[in-house]
Amino acid sequence: MGTDTFCLQPTLELLQKQGIRPAAVGEIAGDASTRRFFRVSLRPGGTLVVMVYPPDAALQVAHHVRVFLWAQRHRLPVPRLRAWARQALVVEDLGEARLAPFLAADQGKAEEAMLAALERFHRVPQPAPNPPFDAALFSRELAQFLEHAFAPQGVPAAAAAFCQALAAALAAHPYRLCHRDFHLDNLLWANGQVMAVDFQDLRQGPDTYDLVSLLRERGGSQLFSPDFAARAARRLALPAGWEQRFLACAAQRGIKALGTFLKLARAGRQEYLRLVPEVARNTLQALQALQAPQALRDAVATLAGGGDRAPAPGLSFSRL
Repeated sequence: MGTDTFCLQPTLELLQKQGIRPAAVGEIAGDASTRRFFRVSLRPGGTLVVMVYPPDAALQVAHHVRVFLWAQRHRLPVPRLRAWARQALVVEDLGEARLAPFLAADQGKAEEAMLAALERFHRVPQPAPNPPFDAALFSRELAQFLEHAFAPQGVPAAAAAFCQALAAALAAHPYRLCHRDFHLDNLLWANGQVMAVDFQDLRQGPDTYDLVSLLRERGGSQLFSPDFAARAARRLALPAGWEQRFLACAAQRGIKALGTFLKLARAGRQEYLRLVPEVARNTLQALQALQAPQALRDAVATLAGGGDRAPAPGLSFSRL
């Protein structure tokens, strides 16, 4: 705890200078980044969350401050930034009311709230603080999976060519503001609405991107109504052809996520392996519909825990 106290001390002093009196500090679950998260209880009541960054992350902290302030100016459903220091951000505590139980208890209300949150992102037309997705970024994300999946023999030419074409296709989609990781682990019920955390990478990108994140991973493929995607397309006024764009985005996002999970697992973060089967099954479904090369489908099918025809649960676009 001595190291934690040392890392937090400048931030706690900052709060005290602003008249905010910390009473207790406890570490809470983090994410895939190198940040650590703490809940600070205040006197006489209330809580805040402190995100502590590595000592060499001052530039990253400054950029994340800009993203927070930009998101607040555009009234996005995200926690408010309360204070910041060289190595930490202090933000509004949204609590721990996850969306999965809410969906189980009142699916209609939860889905409507989710659509409202998505719509608030899609309505922001201005350029985001991060560069938009482009074909090069999509290609780099795909390459991470290819390197892990086909080592040491090398990536088959057909798989590499498919991924290059997929990256170029996504870069030509209609663009909207994307949270970038709009899945159930990053969504909370707070302040009477769906709120999003871990949004520091938001950027302009494919119009179905956040919908894919929501419906194809972190349990989303099991929990939503079968017509949710179609209702979302109407609510968000997605241009015609969104179903095919959804499939292409699902293939890219799924391959990217699998590559990230494999990389984290090999770095010792074994807990991410539990997320692999669902994403692999849904990614395989998209690759089948897009007639991806067999070698790529086989690599994903192995992670799905079945053969090339392993079914994807929940939502289905097999009719395409």
